[in-house]
Amino acid sequence: MNKADLHREMLERHRTCWDYWKPQYDAAREDVEFAFTPDSQWDDWMRDTRTGRPMYTVNRLRQALKQITNDQRQNRPQAKVRAAEGGDADLAEVRQGIIRGIDSQIDAQRAVDTAFLFAVGGGYGVWRVNTRYADDGGFDQVIEREEIANPYSVVFDQAAKKKDRRDARFAFVDTRWARSAFRARWPDAKLVSVDGATEATKDWWAEDEVTVSEYWYKKAEQVEIVLLSDGSVHDADDLALIVDELAAQGITIQRRRVIERDKVYQCIVSGAEILEGPNEWAGRFIPLVPCWGELINVKGRDQFFGATRFAKDAQRMYNYERSTFIETLADQPYSPFMADAASIEGYEAQYQSLRTRRPPVLLYKSNPGLPNGGKPSREAPPAFPAALAQAAAISADDVKAATGIHDASLGARSNETSGRAILARQREGDVANFDYIDNLSYALKYDFEILNDLITAVYDTERQIRIVGDDGAEQVVAVNRVVVDEQTGQPVTLNDLTQGRYDVSVTVGPSYTTQRMEAAEAMMQLANDPSPIGMVAKYGFIKNLDAPMLEDVREAARKILVGQGLLEPAEGDQPPPPPQPNPKDVAGAEKDAASARKYNAEAEGQEIENQAAAFQFGAQLGALGIAGPPQPPPPAPAPNQPPQGGFFVAGAGAPAAPAPGGFPGQP
Repeated sequence: MNKADLHREMLERHRTCWDYWKPQYDAAREDVEFAFTPDSQWDDWMRDTRTGRPMYTVNRLRQALKQITNDQRQNRPQAKVRAAEGGDADLAEVRQGIIRGIDSQIDAQRAVDTAFLFAVGGGYGVWRVNTRYADDGGFDQVIEREEIANPYSVVFDQAAKKKDRRDARFAFVDTRWARSAFRARWPDAKLVSVDGATEATKDWWAEDEVTVSEYWYKKAEQVEIVLLSDGSVHDADDLALIVDELAAQGITIQRRRVIERDKVYQCIVSGAEILEGPNEWAGRFIPLVPCWGELINVKGRDQFFGATRFAKDAQRMYNYERSTFIETLADQPYSPFMADAASIEGYEAQYQSLRTRRPPVLLYKSNPGLPNGGKPSREAPPAFPAALAQAAAISADDVKAATGIHDASLGARSNETSGRAILARQREGDVANFDYIDNLSYALKYDFEILNDLITAVYDTERQIRIVGDDGAEQVVAVNRVVVDEQTGQPVTLNDLTQGRYDVSVTVGPSYTTQRMEAAEAMMQLANDPSPIGMVAKYGFIKNLDAPMLEDVREAARKILVGQGLLEPAEGDQPPPPPQPNPKDVAGAEKDAASARKYNAEAEGQEIENQAAAFQFGAQLGALGIAGPPQPPPPAPAPNQPPQGGFFVAGAGAPAAPAPGGFPGQP
């Protein structure tokens, strides 16, 4: 398609898109103005009926909507990346850290917050994903999320049906440029006057401004893909120049087939021509992310609205009733005087100034022919407007019912008295408006898919990338780094972000900071346990405290618990010493051993005494010629060794008798 045909197609799509969405955009814009801008809550009929009378605005709706949006800021949905076909769990963690790093940027969070504010207030918000060069002196690009301050400048293909509009074939982002700024930006572009615009382009040209649109569209193209013997799938064009090198490594093409694939293009257009582009986008999604409040399909047309739409009438009635109440209340101190005209003749100015002045004396002309001498008297003040006060209270309750946000959710005192009842009412408010958070999760899932898809295309060279962990801790990792395997000699790519498929899901819950505060509170309750569990809980409480100068306390507490064997030692920790016996137990064991030795020694000594007494008794019987009782044979002594007793005696196995005059026991 040439540029002229592309421009004609763009004009037709732009016109039909705006015809479809403009009525709903106007209603949504009115809702946002009603909820968040001053002097926008009085309609024309009310203004006409109260001309010259007080018209006060007591905006109860704004704070109810901020309860929803601020709850979202405290519970930001998080991305979870899982490895799919050909993926790796470690690389999934790296991708998740990259996405978390993009998502944690202040500008990225503001983009989501702005879109969600419009979604709650008017039913529709949007943000975008873009790429830019990391610095002016290089070619590395980074991915970022950008805020779209005016969501009603973005329109999607009206034929798209999916909630995230991923099936849209085109989209527009319109911007209004002053004619002088347009001429400075595109000096050679056509600048059409209002009178010179055609029926098809009249909406593009104004007296002082020009509409410039960023036109995104998809184009279906035929692509040949190949399946390699290592199981990977690639475009045939990408492998055309390295087929021989792959064959040398034993990798061959197994199968081929042609598929239809959408490619995304972007160009900058005016009502007269294409100013820039078309440029091919790196990803496969149009990088515009819509966020809906409530989106339903009625009679074949999508309709959206936010929390404001059904609370507007209640808010209008509340303003009207409060204004009337204040007006009536203000008139009470100034009940009118009743007087005869002749009685105050010449003093009219005094009586007319009573609304603004308090004169010490009011003069009048006495007339004996009138009751009470014609003295002016005040009429009774009007009755207190109790009905108006009650009506205003009913309208206030109507605002709560329409938004699902009650007093307990706003932190105001209500009829709930117990903490459990207050939490239950707050939970009811969260449940009543959970569909807004849920729709934001749908939008963020699409956003995370866009980011995950762009990671492959943008981070395709060796570089250092900052990633963020669950706890917000940052680290720098090297990706797409090619090293040579020392064993095989083949190049290996570390953290190759160009390979594999990865799925993205969304988790909704408290932020890490909120979870840490809740964990600290739970640990503090467990710390009262006198068992070792209480000691570990105290350490957990110290870890979850978000305060400076606690590193030494954490380290000391960990050393104590590791030394006591209550925590496993980590790398760098001193292992706990081996268990030492109880000194009391050691002393008792030694005492028992000494007693046993003493008992054995006493038993052995008693046995020796018994043997000696038996020997002596036998010797005495032998001297008298009486045979003693039979004795068990003593153990045979070793050769040339005396038996027990220390000397030899006559008997079997004894050596020859000594010579006369010798000493017993000596040879």
